[in-house]
Amino acid sequence: MASQSNPNVLLFLAEGFEDLEAAAVLDVCGWTQYREHIPTVRVTTAAFHETVHGRFGLVIKPDLLLAHVNPSDYRALALPGGFHGSGFEEAYDEQVRNLARAIHAQGGTIATFCVGVLPVAEAGLLVGKRATSYPHSRRHDNLGRLRELGAVVVEEPLVLDHRIISCAGPAQSIDASLLLLEQVIGAEGARQVRRFMGCPPPSAP
Repeated sequence: MASQSNPNVLLFLAEGFEDLEAAAVLDVCGWTQYREHIPTVRVTTAAFHETVHGRFGLVIKPDLLLAHVNPSDYRALALPGGFHGSGFEEAYDEQVRNLARAIHAQGGTIATFCVGVLPVAEAGLLVGKRATSYPHSRRHDNLGRLRELGAVVVEEPLVLDHRIISCAGPAQSIDASLLLLEQVIGAEGARQVRRFMGCPPPSAP
């Protein structure tokens, strides 16, 4: 697994990803570079395609194609949500589920945003675990699907259970990313980043 001194977070981006959720992971982890005493967290982006498009215009050329990812290189996996009908369906691919299983099995954290929790639930990682998701989809009952997949659904904005983070939508992007950071570098490092970013004190997940 990735060394404790140089944590590496894998940010998987499906086509049609939610722009703010992806940007929050990059930005929050980027702030670890602001002071030398904070452990620097690297973010590696991965996707199925050489160029991946956010629903609202963000375009990213990922560092790696998913087929070239070695799970043992990463301390955590971040999985933003996205828009069904705009390409996000590829997030349910078995390769993504296997990646989530592998990183979690080696003690890593998985941070999901919005509907990004659903592929992780389909991987069987949320059976009997607390989780939440986006409650306002027009055509999908996301909370109902979580229940079908064995999760204990809680209608809260931010949830952490057994190293899996879930949140109710893009409004929680920064808090979810800071919680991911806390899991990766510890509470003090995350507190420092929160301070330098000017964020309010955290709410308990």
